[in-house]
Amino acid sequence: MKYYLIFLLTIVFLSSCDRHARRKNEVKKIEIATGGCFGSCQLTAISIDSSLDYKYFGGDTYFPSPPDAKNNEKLKGYYFAKVSPGFWDTLNIKLEEINYKKLDTSYEHSVDDESLEIFIHYGNNIKHIKAQSVSLPDSIARVFYYIINSYKTIKPKPTRDTFNFESTTHRPIPMPDIRKVKFPPPTKKQLKN
Repeated sequence: MKYYLIFLLTIVFLSSCDRHARRKNEVKKIEIATGGCFGSCQLTAISIDSSLDYKYFGGDTYFPSPPDAKNNEKLKGYYFAKVSPGFWDTLNIKLEEINYKKLDTSYEHSVDDESLEIFIHYGNNIKHIKAQSVSLPDSIARVFYYIINSYKTIKPKPTRDTFNFESTTHRPIPMPDIRKVKFPPPTKKQLKN
């Protein structure tokens, strides 16, 4: 009888435990956008939030890329997916490992590599970071590129919806129409040379 009571109490205890309890994550949303470079960097934006919504935008590149360039495998247009609680937890753990709250707000020591803009919403705060990919410490770059390349494992589906992102980095800078630029006429001295 004594063993039966212990067995029964054990079952009651185990059944009362929430085996599906989610991890308490402080991050509510993260957004990363990639911008241009002096090469074939695609303009992208990714937003992932605590409701497990995954939003992706893939745009064009500033410069045409060769047909065999690895950037050609990126998606173009708007895409949406739901991520798993496990993916969201893993992402939060990775951000905690790089101590995201204490990161600098600028890692811009170079100019010819891919530009990044990151927004991390946590509590009532937003960590806003601007960076050039080569300027990032390796551990931080690994986490940010884990998110940037997450579309490969998440496999979002195309959507007709359009999303608004906080970042402006993924938007191409409009180039002036050179045909409308007016130059002053050359001076007599310039014509002589």
